[in-house]
Amino acid sequence: MASAIDILLVGIFSVMVPSTADFVTVKCQNSTGHSGQSSRLGCVVKSEYDIKIMQVFWKKGDIIVLSQKVDGGKQTEDERFQLADTNWMNSYNISLLVKDTQISDAGNYSCTADTNRGVSKASAALHIKAKYTEPDMTSKDIKDGDTVELTCVASGGYPRGTVHWFDHLNTNWTRSAKTTVTQMDDESFRLQSTFIPTDASLGPYKCVVYNSEWKEEGNKTFDTIGENNRTDKVISGQTKNIAAGVVVIGSLIVGLLVALLIFRRRSRRALRRPSTQPMLGQCPDDPEAEAEELNSRPPPYEEVHKDPLVKSP
Repeated sequence: MASAIDILLVGIFSVMVPSTADFVTVKCQNSTGHSGQSSRLGCVVKSEYDIKIMQVFWKKGDIIVLSQKVDGGKQTEDERFQLADTNWMNSYNISLLVKDTQISDAGNYSCTADTNRGVSKASAALHIKAKYTEPDMTSKDIKDGDTVELTCVASGGYPRGTVHWFDHLNTNWTRSAKTTVTQMDDESFRLQSTFIPTDASLGPYKCVVYNSEWKEEGNKTFDTIGENNRTDKVISGQTKNIAAGVVVIGSLIVGLLVALLIFRRRSRRALRRPSTQPMLGQCPDDPEAEAEELNSRPPPYEEVHKDPLVKSP
């Protein structure tokens, strides 16, 4: 009987007396920081009673990143972590300040407040963002220079982003590109996207880097594809045609000159051949033949008057 009464009294006492968790509560909020800047995880201690904070613990996972006592005792493995409010014991603001935030600082944190009226704990997540570098674009001629391969690279960003390709009509060609994502040692991401334009008339082409929230962080345009490139190709084609024409005409001229030279040489050779008739003033080889030829010639012509003058008797 006595035991039953004792159990009843303990139950009534447990209902009437609140637990230590009801005396003190800790409220924390998630936060987003930026790489290279200071980040803050906001946490405050709340109570309806006059309390005194004895010690504060901040953990990332199971690792204590900061332990701060009211008497000034402090323990931390990284001096970048400290309490944001130096008067935390009176303001009850036990927010965590992270200086020079790194991508590796992202994660889930827990905050524990040890007070004279009990212990309370809460959790918060720290999200980190890092901006991608301005994209760097390179080009490489392929298929005998008729096609260009474009490569766009951006690095240092976090969380994972993406690269998209557009022509001058703002048509998205990303599905025709090949993108490689690499996570570096500092947990940042490197984006590399390769795109081969199939129609130069739609240039210039542009690569755009987006972060995880689909906000543009940079772009780069390849100016030598498009109207300028087409003009260069036309001029190049015209130059090639002109050069080909010059070669043909030059060959014809050389052929004509060679033919003329051969003709002139043949003409000179023909003029140099000896004549069948002796030249004037040339001494005959046979004087008797020459005399016989002269005797065989007809006598010189003597003019006779057709109407002779007749004298009258």
